[in-house]
Amino acid sequence: MKLEEEWVESFLIVFLALGFIISVLLKSPFYTYVSIFLSGFIGGRVYYIKRYKEPILPFILIIVGFLFGYLLGSLWVSRVVVVLFFALGFMLSYYLHLKKILVIFKSKSFLK
Repeated sequence: MKLEEEWVESFLIVFLALGFIISVLLKSPFYTYVSIFLSGFIGGRVYYIKRYKEPILPFILIIVGFLFGYLLGSLWVSRVVVVLFFALGFMLSYYLHLKKILVIFKSKSFLK
C-alpha cells in the first residue's frame, strides 16, 4: 500500500472509527450534542483553511467519514439532531472565519 496515493482512504477509516468510538463512549445526550457541535466547528475551520489552497474533496470525505462514524455509534440520541448540530457548528464556524471574527493563527489579523 502506497500511503502517498491512498492517504485519504486511510484517514477516512481512522476518522470513521474515531467518530464511532467517541459516540459510543458518550452516553449522555448533552455531551453527545456538545461534542458533535464542536466537531462541526472544527470541520468548518478545516474547510475554511483548505478551501482554496488544496483540493477540497479529500478533506470533505474525511469530515463526512467522521460524521458517518459518529452517526453509526450514536445509539442514545436522535441522529437527525446530531446532523443538525454538526451542520450548525460547521456553518457557524465557517461564517465566523469568513467574516474574520475568528482568524487563523498565521494570518495578519491574528497579530494585531
